[in-house]
Amino acid sequence: MNWKFIQTGIGAASIGALTIVAAGSAAEAQSAKDFYKGKRMSMYIGYSAGGGYDRYARTLARHMGKHIPGKPRFTAKNYTGAGSMRLANSLYTTFRQDGTNIATVGRTVPLEHLTGNPKAKFNANKFHWIGSSNQETSTCAFWHTSPIKTVDDLFNKSPIVGGTGVGAGTDTQAMMLNNLMGTQLRLISGYPGGVDINLAMERGEVHGRCAWSWSSVLATRKKWVDEKKVVFPIQIALAPHKDLMDVPLITSFITDKKDRQALELILSALTMGRPFVVGPKVPADRVAVLRAAFDATMKDKAFIAESKKGRLPLNPVSGKDVQKLLAGLYALPKDVIAHARDAISKTNNISISKAVVKTYVHKGKITRVRRGGRRVSWSGGGAKGKLRVGGKTKITVGGKKVKRKVLKTGMSCTFTVKGAQRALKIDCG
Repeated sequence: MNWKFIQTGIGAASIGALTIVAAGSAAEAQSAKDFYKGKRMSMYIGYSAGGGYDRYARTLARHMGKHIPGKPRFTAKNYTGAGSMRLANSLYTTFRQDGTNIATVGRTVPLEHLTGNPKAKFNANKFHWIGSSNQETSTCAFWHTSPIKTVDDLFNKSPIVGGTGVGAGTDTQAMMLNNLMGTQLRLISGYPGGVDINLAMERGEVHGRCAWSWSSVLATRKKWVDEKKVVFPIQIALAPHKDLMDVPLITSFITDKKDRQALELILSALTMGRPFVVGPKVPADRVAVLRAAFDATMKDKAFIAESKKGRLPLNPVSGKDVQKLLAGLYALPKDVIAHARDAISKTNNISISKAVVKTYVHKGKITRVRRGGRRVSWSGGGAKGKLRVGGKTKITVGGKKVKRKVLKTGMSCTFTVKGAQRALKIDCG
């Protein structure tokens, strides 16, 4: 397969080849085959349920196992915090590194160690990258009732955007726009995930959000686009997306050579738009098996059909090519890396406040129950939603405390929810 890359054009710093040691003998291949037989795999997701990363990962998890020797089954698990930095740190330092734990993290997370973020307890160049499902075009989107309509408003009206945490694209892109482009964004950071920012947009707590991938927009909120509920004043990419030809491109506003080099480094993350990764100590033969399984899944007709149905664009990059890209970035001149670091981390040009994740009460009926009650869909009063029901969620039916597995479709309930999806209480009649 011919993997296509965004061309960064960073002169002397070429994306050099990195030799990945794969399984070198029949014995190694056999050991990987024996290892995965009967295993339960974990697909960790660094963001809350319902967003783009979550949907890409869950779709992959439903198909990848059949391409791994032994056909192991996957369980998808949301592991949120700090824009997926928490997951990256745990995968590198504490999770079992036997090849059964795969993770998807934010595409900008690998740049955090490269650019010197002390909260990055990992070296992205030492991770084993399994591949990326898509290459991305990023956007800034604003709610239709907000005062932000055009790119000029980003400079003149002090837009408020939502973020998920230090290191997340939502936060770093807001800083980058202010530091390199001179916009006047204000940031409210600390939302659990993109769906929570979307809710904050609807309720007027923020005007909009940046670092929202066009693929995620189409997959999760295409109705908003069709109904013109959101406007897109700028696209953040090195080349325009075919769907957004009328939306101004960030490169039109950044012409200084040093700023442009920093921008190209930062936006190289768009090449690894939906990355999947395992820890640095996973044996080489198992890494080779997982990479081969990922590549095979990208060609799987059933996977492609489900992705298309879910409006998840596919433009995959192999794990080896993601590894090569990162090796090249780590070889860039120090002054370019330093300038890029300042662009996504300097806070003197941006106002940042902490998000207050509010609690809401909804009344309606349960429309779907999944995973033994861990996921519940509801509708009522002209609204609907999906809830994450954790072990600490208080659940009662008829006034009696019950376990989540008792929840059934058709029950009339009152749902107390923190943010968009975290169920605190469910009281059913």
